Amino acid sequence: MSQPEVRIVEVLLRDGLQTMVHESGWHVPTTDEKLDLISMIADAGVPEIEVTGFVHPKVIPMLADADDLVRSLPIREGVTYRALVPNLRGAQRAIDAGCTKISALIVASETYSKKNSNMSIAENVEQIRLITELALANGVHIDVGMGICFLCPYEGPVPEDRLLGLIDTFYGFGVREVSIADSIGMSNPRAVGDRVKAITTRFPDIALGVHLHERTGMALANVVAAYQNGATSFESCIGGYGGGIAMPVSVLGMGNVPTEDVVHLFREMGVDTGVDLDAIRRISAHVGALLGVPSVAKVAQYGTYDEFQAFAQQYR
Repeated sequence: MSQPEVRIVEVLLRDGLQTMVHESGWHVPTTDEKLDLISMIADAGVPEIEVTGFVHPKVIPMLADADDLVRSLPIREGVTYRALVPNLRGAQRAIDAGCTKISALIVASETYSKKNSNMSIAENVEQIRLITELALANGVHIDVGMGICFLCPYEGPVPEDRLLGLIDTFYGFGVREVSIADSIGMSNPRAVGDRVKAITTRFPDIALGVHLHERTGMALANVVAAYQNGATSFESCIGGYGGGIAMPVSVLGMGNVPTEDVVHLFREMGVDTGVDLDAIRRISAHVGALLGVPSVAKVAQYGTYDEFQAFAQQYR
């Protein structure tokens, strides 16, 4: 079986659910419901699932069951489970719970960093050094997720040199997988393509992913721009839920790019993801009913061309 051309990473269970701390009216899934969702997503062919975050439960109570959830994960061949770790303590908890992959987090804006994690960028970099050291000593895979990589709501455009400098530092620590995020969902294809190209050109042996949010209607165009310039991993959320939590406005206006639309986009382009679109759409409908908030994905609302054409035949 050939390897898919791009890797889809599902972030519903972490980035999608964490916003419930700020928005009311949602059903908060139980641990068993989360485990059921993880199994469904794995069955659909998604190769990597961010299942939770090892954060303080008072900060994000929706992820308070992280230890129990990870310890209960089913063993699935070909599926990677990863967890977000904001600091060394979270990394140790994740490893103790049995995580085989952890994702360290940093944002490329001093103001946002203070609001999001109460750390300066330099303090955050030191945490990532310690986390990487711990992970490598325990045989645990690590990637670094970098937020606010294009535009900051407080500081404006983020300089490219700052991003490249941070990645260079992480490379020196031993990190070989990085994802960059448009955390406010307001970047554009040219900016995304240029930034991805700059990274893939300077660091050809780093596996580069993108984590795109949607606010202006350009997220899918940004996916294409990132793919065409060398990104190989795409983080997305079934239903399009989620968003950064240190924003000056409601995060419901800047959710993650929907997995359904990303998989559909690549399918229409003839790019193999290895993910079953029909299965993802069924999961999306289930998640919408479970949470009480429907998917915002276009393909969830309007279907595929094949379905549209089949429907149109009755009017010939």
